[in-house]
Amino acid sequence: MKRLLLSLLVAMLGMTACTKKDAPVYRFSVEVLDENGTPIQNAYVRATAPVVNAIPDFQGHTGIDGIMRNDSGDDVFEYHMPAVLQVTAQKGDNPPVVFGCGYIKLEADSTVVMKIVVLPYSNGTAGC
Repeated sequence: MKRLLLSLLVAMLGMTACTKKDAPVYRFSVEVLDENGTPIQNAYVRATAPVVNAIPDFQGHTGIDGIMRNDSGDDVFEYHMPAVLQVTAQKGDNPPVVFGCGYIKLEADSTVVMKIVVLPYSNGTAGC
């Protein structure tokens, strides 16, 4: 009887101990504002690792609410590994009218919200 209970206990323990954990998901969203806290519409936003040939590369534009969305309309972005991303936002092109940037650290199984404040662009002062 003891052997049967012991065998049953070992079998139950073996079945529960071998469950594989789900891989963590790293989510983030970006909101673009001016210095007064007003959402900026139609800004180009890019979130990527600040290295050459970086794998994470998220791009999109802001809507009327200042939230970054990609071409599919997604406003929360997912990555499968921990990362620190450089986020840049600008309105206008070469040179931009306004520009802002910052860094975001992705956290496992949570959504990190980043607010980028854009300021008027002037040569030599833009950069993270």
